[in-house]
Amino acid sequence: MIYLNVGNLWTHSYLDKVIELNEQHKDGGIQVKSLFGSIANITPTARSFDRIPYRDWSFVEEYVGKAKGNSINCRYTLNQSCIGSIQEFNDYFNSSQKSTLRRLHDIGIAEWIITSPLLVETLRNMFPDDFIEVSTIAEVSTVEEAKRWEAIGANGVNVSTSINRDFKKLQDIGGILETSILCNEACLYRCPWRRECYNLSSHDSRRGEELFGFYPFRKCNEVRLAHPEEWLASRLVLPQWLPLYSDRAGIEWFKVAYRTHPEEVAIPMLEVYMNMYFGGNLCALWPTISRLGNTPEPKDITFISAEKLDKLGFINKWFERDNCSNFICGVNCHYCQAMYERCKDGRIQ
Repeated sequence: MIYLNVGNLWTHSYLDKVIELNEQHKDGGIQVKSLFGSIANITPTARSFDRIPYRDWSFVEEYVGKAKGNSINCRYTLNQSCIGSIQEFNDYFNSSQKSTLRRLHDIGIAEWIITSPLLVETLRNMFPDDFIEVSTIAEVSTVEEAKRWEAIGANGVNVSTSINRDFKKLQDIGGILETSILCNEACLYRCPWRRECYNLSSHDSRRGEELFGFYPFRKCNEVRLAHPEEWLASRLVLPQWLPLYSDRAGIEWFKVAYRTHPEEVAIPMLEVYMNMYFGGNLCALWPTISRLGNTPEPKDITFISAEKLDKLGFINKWFERDNCSNFICGVNCHYCQAMYERCKDGRIQ
């Protein structure tokens, strides 16, 4: 069975669609089991407040209850990469956050996504039976790191996308924590701006302001515009590869990110992952990036045929022969560049 943890838009129309899709796919081996996200006016997160919704407590309680009544959990994100100074955190936690977390728990939140070890330990002490998942922002990529997080109270981990093609590591970490992989993160592989990107968002930096040249989003967008093979190097997981990861790497849980997008963008992305097939332009799986860095929309500039990638067996190289982690992009491996050249239009080259 394949389980999806997908972005939470916190609208009833979105939740109704998720419930409908689960019903449609109840015999298809795939279900949405959790919705991840947070509320801007309730807690801090790894997304700036101008990108996530505001809701009142009565709405949240009703929404969580409706989701649980349909076998879907709301996995609440407290995944900010920086919690501020320890003094600031102590004051904030004791003055408001502790009571906020208890209130969330009381209305039915029993799953959490955390980046800070301190918050993992704190949540484990507060709620001994809850499910705590280490965020992909923590960049867990080794068995040793997984064991460390397990020791302080984690149940699961959304691993660093850098090991999405290291199937031995995925299997080994899966033997320690319930392991999920993020399918469609837009970050560059080994992105130098990633940590600061999350830190800035954790401190509620508004992304629409032209400061330092729309830093940092324009930086990575410009790299991809100049080198579109970076989309293939980014450790994406196409919808049709979910069964491969499940069968060959033992991964049952997959995370699909789109919680900052509107419904008309998010729902089609969910549909293709639940259908476990997508043959269109690969860049359509990362929509509305342009608004973050004031750069062109990727799918309007770059075309990479997902259908051709699949027919050429792009992922099979890593499953069947080589370990992607053993190579250095652009030095002793040019595979993504070569595959981009073969898939950049409607013909297999």
